[in-house]
Amino acid sequence: MKETPTIAVVMCTYNGERFLREQMDSILAQTYPIAEIIVQDDGSTDNTVNILRQYAERVPQMQIHVNEKNLGFNRNFHTACLRATADYIAISDQDDVWMPNKLERQIEAIGPCNICYSTHLRGRDMATAHTVAPRCNLEAMLFTGIAGHTMIARRDFIQRPESWTNDRIVYDWSLALNAYFFRQPNAIVRVDEPLNWHRSHDGEAALLQNIAVCGEQKRTTWQPYVYGLRNYRALQRKPNWHLVYNLIATHTAGNAALALPHRMASLMLRPGLWPLMQLCWLCMKHRNNLYPKAQSVRGVMGAIRGFFYPFIFSWHCSQFDM
Repeated sequence: MKETPTIAVVMCTYNGERFLREQMDSILAQTYPIAEIIVQDDGSTDNTVNILRQYAERVPQMQIHVNEKNLGFNRNFHTACLRATADYIAISDQDDVWMPNKLERQIEAIGPCNICYSTHLRGRDMATAHTVAPRCNLEAMLFTGIAGHTMIARRDFIQRPESWTNDRIVYDWSLALNAYFFRQPNAIVRVDEPLNWHRSHDGEAALLQNIAVCGEQKRTTWQPYVYGLRNYRALQRKPNWHLVYNLIATHTAGNAALALPHRMASLMLRPGLWPLMQLCWLCMKHRNNLYPKAQSVRGVMGAIRGFFYPFIFSWHCSQFDM
């Protein structure tokens, strides 16, 4: 008789008292049994740890670990995931709400893949939230990753040191990229159903990181097209830029199935206007592989948007500043 796969939920917290109870309640309401709930707090100064201890008193499989010093969300998630012993690890933010069947649907879907993620809802209110459905092909992930809070991953993959790229890029982007380089082609599978609500609010970690690096973000229209070249060149000078695209270029070399992302990564490593124009041309030509919504790439405006995709990506980009 085949054994039921076990799963651990790994949550990292930092001053999350405002929404923590809703997230914990949605985890405990899952239809799939949870073997471990591992929560690692990064030095909260509010009531977060006390709330967690209240839950731990009635949830025997729950562990609470409090860091002696602040690690930042990258290192906090990395070290927390190393504590798990279950077959799979589900990553959890402190301020989301999970649908009751989230883990059940993802365990059904993951098969031999390293990572299973789902579409998710994003917004300040669940009733009016929009669906986010990022692509998981490697050429799309040259520019952005997959939200960690939507992932479950195989423990043997997620606990490999190489999967975290030395904690120097955003952890979920690193995991998504490295999923292609470990047991490829069984890299990533997507469940096309929103399985969690990612709550937008002023205190969310990704927003604070972006503001710290790029300043306050306002609604943009023409700015990425005007300032994109300047921003792209600035990103090219960052050490983590070279770390990421050398990683991709190295692991895709000689693989015919990954020839397009190899070509694109190689161009992103080359300075100058001509390699950038070649990259823009490839983005326009293959824009269906980059944009999650078909309506974004239709017609003349879709072609223009595809050509300038590297400029748009470079606008308010903080993922190379860990």
